[in-house]
Amino acid sequence: MNFLILMPILFPILAGLILPLLKLGNDREKRQKYVGAVVSLTVLSVSIVISAGDLSLRLFQVTNSVYMLLAIDDLSRFFLVLIALLWLLVTFYTFEYIKHEGKDVRFFSFFLMTLGVIMGLCMAGNFFTVYLFYELMTLITYPLVVHSETPAAMKAGTRYLAYSFVGASLALIGFIFVGHFGLTINFTPGGVLDPAMVAGHDNLLLVIFLLTFIGFGCKAGMWPLHAWLPVAHPVAPAPASALLSGVITKAGVLAIIRATFYIFGMDFIYGSWVQITLMCMTLLTVFMGSMLAYKEKLLKRRLAYSTVSQVSYILFGFTILSFLGFEGAMLHIVFHAIIKNILFLAAGAVIYMTHQTYVYELKGVGKSMPITMWCFTIASVALVGIPPTAGVISKWSLAMAGIMSSYPLLGTIGAGVLLVSALLTAGYLISIFANAFFPGADFDYKNLKNTEPVKLMTVPLIILSVCCIFFGMFPTPLMNFIDRIAFALF
Repeated sequence: MNFLILMPILFPILAGLILPLLKLGNDREKRQKYVGAVVSLTVLSVSIVISAGDLSLRLFQVTNSVYMLLAIDDLSRFFLVLIALLWLLVTFYTFEYIKHEGKDVRFFSFFLMTLGVIMGLCMAGNFFTVYLFYELMTLITYPLVVHSETPAAMKAGTRYLAYSFVGASLALIGFIFVGHFGLTINFTPGGVLDPAMVAGHDNLLLVIFLLTFIGFGCKAGMWPLHAWLPVAHPVAPAPASALLSGVITKAGVLAIIRATFYIFGMDFIYGSWVQITLMCMTLLTVFMGSMLAYKEKLLKRRLAYSTVSQVSYILFGFTILSFLGFEGAMLHIVFHAIIKNILFLAAGAVIYMTHQTYVYELKGVGKSMPITMWCFTIASVALVGIPPTAGVISKWSLAMAGIMSSYPLLGTIGAGVLLVSALLTAGYLISIFANAFFPGADFDYKNLKNTEPVKLMTVPLIILSVCCIFFGMFPTPLMNFIDRIAFALF
């Protein structure tokens, strides 16, 4: 039974490796059926694994204390379901969009392998396994970033690799020290540090935790290792940008959750200088990302800077080290993943149909692409945090968690930063759809044509937009599951 845990990992990885060998040539329809079937079966395998209980599987051993371990717990289930369902929707969107980019055999090959690697990261049962999949994820996603092979894409890919390897190196330092000061490297609620070993080395371990947090924070887009995001997103195909922003960044967040609550432990970090430092760093990233997004004119880069800001909302919630902060951060993981997939897929649809890439070029596009831009509008309103969309719930929880934190002054400043960021978010997103739907009296309505993309692109946008509103109105089931995870930690 435990071998079931390998299905969501090996199936898409092997399918991705086999795809170039199938020699389907220009038969795009057969290739789409193959990819669609693989992703659908992966989703099915995820549903089987998450319902089979708390599975675990030890694969290979490096030393007596270092080995590869896969395990299922509620946190794994949370990320597995979120990522699998988003991946499925993006897959069908990609079938049409990739015609615009070309080289679809290579794209779908790495697209499938990336899915398998992220499934592995979600089910990692110890620090060593997380690190292996984290490094592998960088290598597998690199071809998605440089897909177009333009000079700009190659430069972005180089920066992506450089920042990712620096981040992984910092995380590796954490792994080495945990191996020495920890009772085990297996993820354990409350942490694994040996109090007897840590005694007298507290500040050293806090520095190591800070480095580990920053290292994994690279994938999450946290300052100071955030600069790959605004470079990679504009050059990557829209489906890859959506997954980089909505999913890959969450892989970094998952690694941070594991390191914070399951390795170093909340009790070790709570009330320390490193907690204050990380709260300040995340708030700096929130404000900086929002400001840069507000000033940016290139649409996909504006959305990339937005990701830098919004993912640090999540990290801020975790650094508060409270039940409410944890709940708000977990909610924002779901909502941001959905919202940012809508925004990037809608941006991709606009670029696909009109070839317009700058914000000022989108004047009146809502008249010719109403479905796409209405979905963009719903996602924008949700990201700002306006009822009845989902974003208001997570942002309110995060702001309240800050005010009620063990550092009332810093927490209140944090709530203020979140408010200012929300206003800036309104500024850089509402202006886009306002001009798209209300282009002004001088707009040329006579030559207006319907340029709405095909249903393969619009249906995923509609489904995700419905989710934005649904979770805003009926968040209780999701909150109950998150609370179940939190009760094991607080």
